[in-house]
Amino acid sequence: MSQPHRFRAVVFDLDGTLIDSAPDIADALNMVLAELGRVGLTETTVRNMVGSGWHGLLERAMSMTGGQPEQGLDWVTERFRDFYLPRSTRLSSVYPTAMDTIKALHGQGVKLGICTNKRQSATDIVVEGFGLSAYMDAVVGGDNGVMKPDPGHIAKVLEKLDIAAADALMIGDSKADVDAARGLAMPVVLVRYGYTAIPVEELGGDRLIDRLDELHAVMPGL
Repeated sequence: MSQPHRFRAVVFDLDGTLIDSAPDIADALNMVLAELGRVGLTETTVRNMVGSGWHGLLERAMSMTGGQPEQGLDWVTERFRDFYLPRSTRLSSVYPTAMDTIKALHGQGVKLGICTNKRQSATDIVVEGFGLSAYMDAVVGGDNGVMKPDPGHIAKVLEKLDIAAADALMIGDSKADVDAARGLAMPVVLVRYGYTAIPVEELGGDRLIDRLDELHAVMPGL
């Protein structure tokens, strides 16, 4: 199928862009906090904390609930992993129109990738569990040597796709996505429904969309 735009590849963020993962993340995080005898955090609070990888999430959660525990952050991380991995697709869901959009781009011959600060082990479970793996040509988590906002993270995805940054588009929901894309001079489209403590209108994306299927309308103009 011919494509009505110039892009040979589209790279997606995962949490807050393709997948509403906050319910499972909050659930696992609150299990850790319960073990520590601390009060849990609301899902809304956790939504604004997702995006900087497990270390950033858990460090902020500890700070907000009483400081670093005597067991150390490594212990917290392992307990979070133990709780989260078996439950990572239980309460989460693919955002409306995401699969239809992915299938349409795939049908146009566009290469697709995921660039996420989520750890690779958890990313692989989620991508497989929601059927995204059938359409993704490259999936790079945040524990592979570099993490957004470093543009090298997207560069790793593009290397696997064998596509130049000039021919690719980034889709995300956060400042980290914008900064990483700008480091490669890539255009970036932001979703309005994602995970960001900063209003999405202030992040500097090239276009804002309310649903992923709106990509079809905005891509030809980028």
